[in-house]
Amino acid sequence: MTQAELFRWLVESTCASSAAIVLVLVLRRPLRSAFGANAAYLLWLLPPLAVLAASLPARVVRVVVSEAAGNVGVGRVGAGMPLDTTTPAVGWLLPAWFAGVAGFALWQFAVQRRFRRSLGALRMGADGHLRAEASAGLPAVVGLRARIVLPADFEARYGDDERALILAHERIHLARRDVLGNALLAALRCAYWFNPLAWLAADRFRRDQELACDETVVARHPRARRVYGEAMVKTQLSAMPAPLACHWFGGHPLKERIAMLKRPVPGPRRIFAGLATAAVVVAGASYAVWTMRPATRVIAGGDTSSPAAGASTIALSAVDRPVREIALEAAERAGIRVLNPQALAEKPVTMEFSSVSIETVMKIAAEESGLVASFDGGNVSFLASTEAIARGKTSTVADAGASVDIRSKNLAPPKYPAEAVAAKITGKVVVIVDVAADGSVSGVRVEKSQPAGVFDEATLEAVRKWTFEPAIKDGRPVAGRVRVPVDFAMDAPASAPAGGKA
Repeated sequence: MTQAELFRWLVESTCASSAAIVLVLVLRRPLRSAFGANAAYLLWLLPPLAVLAASLPARVVRVVVSEAAGNVGVGRVGAGMPLDTTTPAVGWLLPAWFAGVAGFALWQFAVQRRFRRSLGALRMGADGHLRAEASAGLPAVVGLRARIVLPADFEARYGDDERALILAHERIHLARRDVLGNALLAALRCAYWFNPLAWLAADRFRRDQELACDETVVARHPRARRVYGEAMVKTQLSAMPAPLACHWFGGHPLKERIAMLKRPVPGPRRIFAGLATAAVVVAGASYAVWTMRPATRVIAGGDTSSPAAGASTIALSAVDRPVREIALEAAERAGIRVLNPQALAEKPVTMEFSSVSIETVMKIAAEESGLVASFDGGNVSFLASTEAIARGKTSTVADAGASVDIRSKNLAPPKYPAEAVAAKITGKVVVIVDVAADGSVSGVRVEKSQPAGVFDEATLEAVRKWTFEPAIKDGRPVAGRVRVPVDFAMDAPASAPAGGKA
């Protein structure tokens, strides 16, 4: 997995798990009131399943070349700025995330070790349960091996009935493998240590875990509520929750647990209905997370597109490979140069062609990257569509009588001057364009350029031929003005002129 893919997974899984946590936090209390604590506890399966759904391979959509050619052909080959799908933030965010994961894991290990040491020496009792030298935070189920650990004064502190109810509580933790749930929670907290929702979820999860266990004990011993409550009050709390333990710790919801003992226990039908409702919510939300992921497109077939004059035809077989890698390999085999390969996405795609023109391959690669392909002799560059420019690449001049809708009907990029290509000169020109009510360019002037005078003439020549969709005011098209930046950039020396990007 590349850095970009790892960063994309981290962002997607964080969004998915955060949405799942919010949904659980919203539903847990209503579901507990209606169906009991066990239904609310079951809801906590949703966050890890949402992370899993965000990590699974996306849906596969098979597209024949005739459909693909139709799809890639509708986009206008307009001016745009090269896009780099690898954000500079990845360079320092990922190391920071790894450091946080390692640091949080070490912290949780230290907390677990401190709790274990606080118990003192453990010895096996006649009842098959471990006895500790300490009492704080006990009784508890401790460790991945899930052993019941009782306090040193267990027999002295609790009566016979109280001891039976406490052991019943701990055995329910054992039967449900709650320590494994806590271990999964610890792992998710390591991965999402930066997400405050994960910290909030950890606290609420442990609360619901104890409430669900209490509800099961009371359901099995309906006449022992008072005794059970008295046993809770006698239990001492530990200073901090251990990651791999089901125990009593600071901030423990004792009042909430005592209050629950006063409420009637749901009957079997309500419990079943609640568990079914929670299961439907968990399954439905997890499936929704998976279906919302962009589908993987498998593009196959024979070439039905019309190749450009002189374009090469190649056979192509690429299974689940990055778009950028496929485009570069196809370009090398066809003998053409990709001027800005960094603009292409790194998401995997599958292409299977017995015979395909290089033009079709590049158009498909552009479409998969949200761009358009611009051909100029033996070169191809990938540019942002005019729709992308409209979403923020261009701003209107504030003193204009009306703004201009810059989605263009014709916005061909300027030619890269041959002298600038030979001298490896890059630059930028910002032009102010007066747009008539019919969308034509009524006037254009250079606001600033760098380096001065090198790209001005090529830019003005191209802009005068542009056609815009004019602004609409009171239901009628009106004249307006727009500021357009035009970048001239190259990744490597080119053998033929390349287009500027607006």
